Amino acid sequence: MKKFLLWFFSVIAVLLIFSVGCFVLAKYKTNSMAHRYYESFFENSSDNDLQSDKLTEAVYTVPVAAKTDMNAKKVDSALKANNLVGSVAVIRNGKLSYVTSRGQSKYPNGAKNTENTMYQIGSAQDLITAASVMYLKEHGKLSLSDKLSKYYPEISHAKHITVDQLLNMTSGLSTITNAKATESFPTLLSWNEQHVVSSGVTGSYDYKSVNYVLLAGIIQKASGQPYREFVKAHLLDKLSLKHSGFALNDDQRRKLATPYEDSYSGGKTATTGMTKLQSTKLGSYQMYMSVKDLTTSYFYILSGKLISKTNVKELTQTANSKFSGGVYPSDTGFTVHGQLGGYQDSIQVDTKKQNGVFLLTNYVPTGIKNTQTAPIIYNKAFE
Repeated sequence: MKKFLLWFFSVIAVLLIFSVGCFVLAKYKTNSMAHRYYESFFENSSDNDLQSDKLTEAVYTVPVAAKTDMNAKKVDSALKANNLVGSVAVIRNGKLSYVTSRGQSKYPNGAKNTENTMYQIGSAQDLITAASVMYLKEHGKLSLSDKLSKYYPEISHAKHITVDQLLNMTSGLSTITNAKATESFPTLLSWNEQHVVSSGVTGSYDYKSVNYVLLAGIIQKASGQPYREFVKAHLLDKLSLKHSGFALNDDQRRKLATPYEDSYSGGKTATTGMTKLQSTKLGSYQMYMSVKDLTTSYFYILSGKLISKTNVKELTQTANSKFSGGVYPSDTGFTVHGQLGGYQDSIQVDTKKQNGVFLLTNYVPTGIKNTQTAPIIYNKAFE
């Protein structure tokens, strides 16, 4: 009997150790098949402890002004004069004062863009990723001073790189080749882990998407949720955003405005290869939104509803930084700008975070940069 009990408890101990090992592998070894099953399971689960506030916190919407913006006609004129299409939202004194759209949502023949037209939001997603990191910081799940080696010990110089440096693009990390087209988050994250290289020098700004890819992975590790599900639970679902999501395959992309560009022949052509364009960016360039949903998301974050106002300031106003938590800070506020194929995002918000312009477009005319579009409209709206 003693031998049987000894054998029985030995088997139980081995199974327990094996189970713990499998769980650790599944949760933290992000380039393993086990992690892919783990992520798939949690994508359909809602019992994570960080999800509880979704049920208790009130849904937020940007207040709407009683009257149409006093400079609405000037905004329209600026769009027309610069051949800008897409959708624009103007925030004045903290209230949504004007929304307008121009151009076609489907090229060459199709419906017109409207306030509900959905576009890829490009690098405007960076602030959402950065705010998610700050949310986890507030909840004691991570620290901005955490070393990258805590989450990715295999990456070169990871012991000398902090989460804060990833947020501000000063990590010295990059990838020297492009990932193969994929619709899988785990595959994309795994590829970046394996192909990231370090210059060995930190502190200098250099925009590289791998920084936010790794931040998306850190969000997964710190929260216990896949990145996409974390954003969905804490932003999209909470705000009841009906025209937002992740464009991960062609079926989802077909719901969006068709991106198009000027062709060499002098006409216009629809942009192709969006999967390839997205394939290196997990924490950016994966989301789509309408301009009203984007405006709601940003002001939900900036008004201190998702994270504290202190952390909003820390995130977006890093001293002497060219890039801070997903935005480009300046003495007058901040801007956001990016381009993905024929899509462009361009945003300008003032220092007090009470006035702003948000532009999402599916066509960018030759000769105008994404750093110029929102400021052009902003200057007319607030002159």
